[in-house]
Amino acid sequence: MHLENTPPRSPEIVEEVDEDDMVYVGDVDEVLEQLEAEEADDEGMEEDEDDDAVTVFKNHTGSVFCGSLSKDGKLAATGGEDDKAYIWNTATGEIIHECIGHQDSVIFADFNYDDTYVATGDMSGIIQVWKMSNKQRIWDFNIGDALWMKWHKQANVLFAGCVEGEIYMWKIPTGDCKIFQSFGQRSENATLSADGKKLVAGYGDGTIRIWDLKEGTVHTTIPPFLGHNETITALDCQPNGQVTISAAVDGKTILSTTQTGKVIGVLQHLQGHHNTENNDETTSDEVKNDEASSKKDKGDWIEAVSFCNDPEMHMVATGTVNGEIFIWDTVKQVLRNRIQQESGISKLVWKANTPFLYSAGLDGGLRCYDARTGQCVKSFWGHHEDILDLSVSKDGKTILTTSDDSTARIFNMD
Repeated sequence: MHLENTPPRSPEIVEEVDEDDMVYVGDVDEVLEQLEAEEADDEGMEEDEDDDAVTVFKNHTGSVFCGSLSKDGKLAATGGEDDKAYIWNTATGEIIHECIGHQDSVIFADFNYDDTYVATGDMSGIIQVWKMSNKQRIWDFNIGDALWMKWHKQANVLFAGCVEGEIYMWKIPTGDCKIFQSFGQRSENATLSADGKKLVAGYGDGTIRIWDLKEGTVHTTIPPFLGHNETITALDCQPNGQVTISAAVDGKTILSTTQTGKVIGVLQHLQGHHNTENNDETTSDEVKNDEASSKKDKGDWIEAVSFCNDPEMHMVATGTVNGEIFIWDTVKQVLRNRIQQESGISKLVWKANTPFLYSAGLDGGLRCYDARTGQCVKSFWGHHEDILDLSVSKDGKTILTTSDDSTARIFNMD
């Protein structure tokens, strides 16, 4: 009797088997490795299909923490967790120069104001300057544990802040140094005033100090009881103006003056459920969004701030770790638009002198918004982990992003 689910017997036919076609037990691992490699290739092809980047730089072997573009967008400098910094061609990805000598994660790699030098710095405090004409290292220094570095906007002057609180200023290439004293708090970040004569520095206790660069002294101070009372996370100065915007872990976003340090307005206080947005331009939907945002309470703060490059537009953007972007009118101190992004924001950069704003997302997405309407006009994809840094060429057509996925990418926004 033949049961319905019983498979039929194999026909008793003896066939000659070619021994070369047989797979022996010892060959199984090799076959599996080959199959895995083929699957990886297939996945790579799928990733490439979804990649909007025109160039992908893959020479880093860890997270790429920082990056910048030359003014014409033809060269990029990147640094990462692998203790390496590279200068490379944005069109081909070809390495122009490897900046050797670092002993810790590289957190700064940037061109100076006229692209004649590139400075690189790591967390251990080793700072090096490379001359672009011959790719030679012309200067180096060690400040101990470093937190930030920055070039002057109009001169070959380099700044750096350290964990101990001191701020260093060097003339390049001579290396002439001026040290701004520590006040016992970490020097978290800094930005330059529009005239280039002052340095606005933020500290771990929420203090903001405005330094006179020529004198090397504190011009004015905004103490915690007048401004922020927790670590400063972001600073920016208004182009061709005297207004500074600051943000901190306390959830506050504050406008102050670089001339006197006077606080002229608190734009928002995310953890205090207070925003200065009750005005005619605020819609009922925005009010509802504000109520929803307030429920997040602590854990939400501004991670990025950026003034629009065109001073006539009177706009500044702020972005939170929870994925909200606020577009503010700096004259009226009112909210123009609120944008809810799908992920947290690591950096905000304006496209040249336009109302278009780029946002680096912690979901690997790069987005371009029209700040006048709050609409997303373009998204760029390719990264598979957090975007950590964002740089836009002077003409706004070339964009560099660096990521936790060990790559740097070039996008074209013509």
